[in-house]
Amino acid sequence: MKQKVLRLTLVLIMVFLYWMPAISQSTGFVQQIITGNSGKFEYVPPFTDFVTLQSYNPQNQVTNNFSLIYTQSVQSICIDHPMAYIAAQDSLVKFNMNTMQRVTAVADSGLSKMAICKGKLVVTKQYPLSTFFVEVLDTATLGIVARIEGISGDCGGVTIAGDTVYVAVNGGWMGTQGKIAVINPVNWSLMAEVPLGSQAIGINDLYLYQGKVIAVNKSPYGIIGQGSVTIYNPINRNYINVVLPHTVGLGAGIRDSLLYLGLDYGIGSFNLNTLQTGNSTIIPDPGSSFFRYITSVALDTINKRIYANIGDYVTPGYCQVTGVNGDSITTYPTGISTEAVAVHYHQFPLTAEEKGPANRNRENLQVIVYPNPVSDLLTVSFDREKVVRSLRIGDITGRTIFRIDPGNSRKTSMTVDCSGLAGGVYYLFLHCGEELIVRPFLKK
Repeated sequence: MKQKVLRLTLVLIMVFLYWMPAISQSTGFVQQIITGNSGKFEYVPPFTDFVTLQSYNPQNQVTNNFSLIYTQSVQSICIDHPMAYIAAQDSLVKFNMNTMQRVTAVADSGLSKMAICKGKLVVTKQYPLSTFFVEVLDTATLGIVARIEGISGDCGGVTIAGDTVYVAVNGGWMGTQGKIAVINPVNWSLMAEVPLGSQAIGINDLYLYQGKVIAVNKSPYGIIGQGSVTIYNPINRNYINVVLPHTVGLGAGIRDSLLYLGLDYGIGSFNLNTLQTGNSTIIPDPGSSFFRYITSVALDTINKRIYANIGDYVTPGYCQVTGVNGDSITTYPTGISTEAVAVHYHQFPLTAEEKGPANRNRENLQVIVYPNPVSDLLTVSFDREKVVRSLRIGDITGRTIFRIDPGNSRKTSMTVDCSGLAGGVYYLFLHCGEELIVRPFLKK
């Protein structure tokens, strides 16, 4: 019996340590990874293989195919919890990620990338369109709000900085230089199209870092061993093209000062402070000489993981899950031509009181929670006497387990009875004066 209890305690501690990267950085967690599988390419109808949508739960490592879209390819996935928007060739489909059910869909064409800005869905476009390469849609109905005029060619990634939208303009396979379209979301008009020169050809994925727009420029077809990254300053519209001695592929994302991107058919990193390649083989080439490629990739910034989908466009592939330091974590099966992937982050819901403008989690008050892990009584200790307005316990799904309202009493410590909680990870939300303090703890 004692051995069983010891093993259970060790398992719970390991689970707690697993969650610590997410717990220490935010009041949210990764709910699931959403994947879009294009299926095998079919030249003529009748088509028999279609886009399948798959979820992967990183907590229990379970995969689930949850829907089908009757078209031939998938371009991108945009998640704005609890909704997900899937761009699939000639269809734009909205799903509720809580129920995994389709909400609505509209016919469209030339779909590329997406982002949410001011409650609207910004969609970039590509071939076969010849005009209006950016559309703005209502997130509720997917109806057209605006079409952006004046953009010169096919578009890729989109990012938002403050009150401005930035779009990668690559011009398609005939493009001769990269450009960034600068869009005003107040009236959805094109403010400028900034040329970045021929070294930025293939501009595709856009990110933000320290107020600058970072562009990953894919190496054009036939160009091997050379690609680039562009750093664009929105304030003065100056830019730097950093040419890399690598074949550059898809962008994965940015964490700290490192940009994770495709390098020589694998995944590597680029240091945005030193402007030098970091680790060039975090995930090595899966076998491009045998037509096996990384077809899509996403970075989990909370848990420091890279999700790289690998396949040959003919047979079912798999997702390689790797730490940002290169440690292989696991793999799981996907479908054919897995060309879109996104991380579904779920923020723990705050109460209306906790969302107040004064409560910015400033952490001026030092709070210690012990023992951790806890069996029965959890002590909350403050570094000085403080007015405690409320205390609540939430689980990792965001559900409130219980709440205590001490009545604005001044305290230097509190004791919470946790004996009735099931074993697992919990969050303590402590409202002290004008501060919101969030602390994780483990119930044995």
